[in-house]
Amino acid sequence: MRSGDPLGRVKTLYEKPVTPGRTKLMRGLLGASAAETAAFTATTVLCQYLNRWDDAGPAEVAAAEAAINEALGHDPKLFLAHYAQGFLCRTRGQHQASLEAFDQTIKFAPKFARAYAQKGEQLVYLGQADKGIAEVQKAIELSPKSAVRGYFYWVIGRAHFFMKRDADAISWLQRSIRAWPSVWYNRLYLVSAHAHAEKKVSASRVLKAFGGRFPGYTLQSVIENEGATPDDNPFVIAGRERFHEGLHRAGMAQR
Repeated sequence: MRSGDPLGRVKTLYEKPVTPGRTKLMRGLLGASAAETAAFTATTVLCQYLNRWDDAGPAEVAAAEAAINEALGHDPKLFLAHYAQGFLCRTRGQHQASLEAFDQTIKFAPKFARAYAQKGEQLVYLGQADKGIAEVQKAIELSPKSAVRGYFYWVIGRAHFFMKRDADAISWLQRSIRAWPSVWYNRLYLVSAHAHAEKKVSASRVLKAFGGRFPGYTLQSVIENEGATPDDNPFVIAGRERFHEGLHRAGMAQR
């Protein structure tokens, strides 16, 4: 029922003579359409919130939760609804629950590459960076030319950074920026990785380029943005502190 264009099929059926069978089919198709729409809405809103775009805040998170409940009410096996649930749990620092939601996504859609990448990020948030990298590698194998492969590279790059593997981090973060230039964090992690690798000129150059594209960012705003994804895991706390230290070394303004 989720295949094709359920709403388009409803519109076609609506123009035909009304029969009990057609109305039943239309109702089922509308349910599928409503579930998918709600799941996409939730995922989009949570993406805005997690990336700190468009001033999305608690009200948007609450709206996303309502949309997820609606989608799961229509179809408990809808992989997109479980995918959105993973993001919702992430915003609340419920990282084990988020991991389980992405596992459910994979269960219902084993070829959905993004779910493996998100599972990989969750493993990083749980302090299991090497396992996280392995999951993202699965995403790359499934969809090497994915439109969001820059995100895949970013997760691997940050995992290496948290493990103090700066040369590997630099390589993956550079790939991420080339494929995904519209976010702030892959660029700033590259700045910090250069700083920790004692590549001061490179760190300054990337920081200057960052300021031209994302004016007004300070270390304080970076820390505030991280609040969208709370995490009390010691591995992540140490990794974020290392990130901030590298930005400070590179000369980023405090406030």
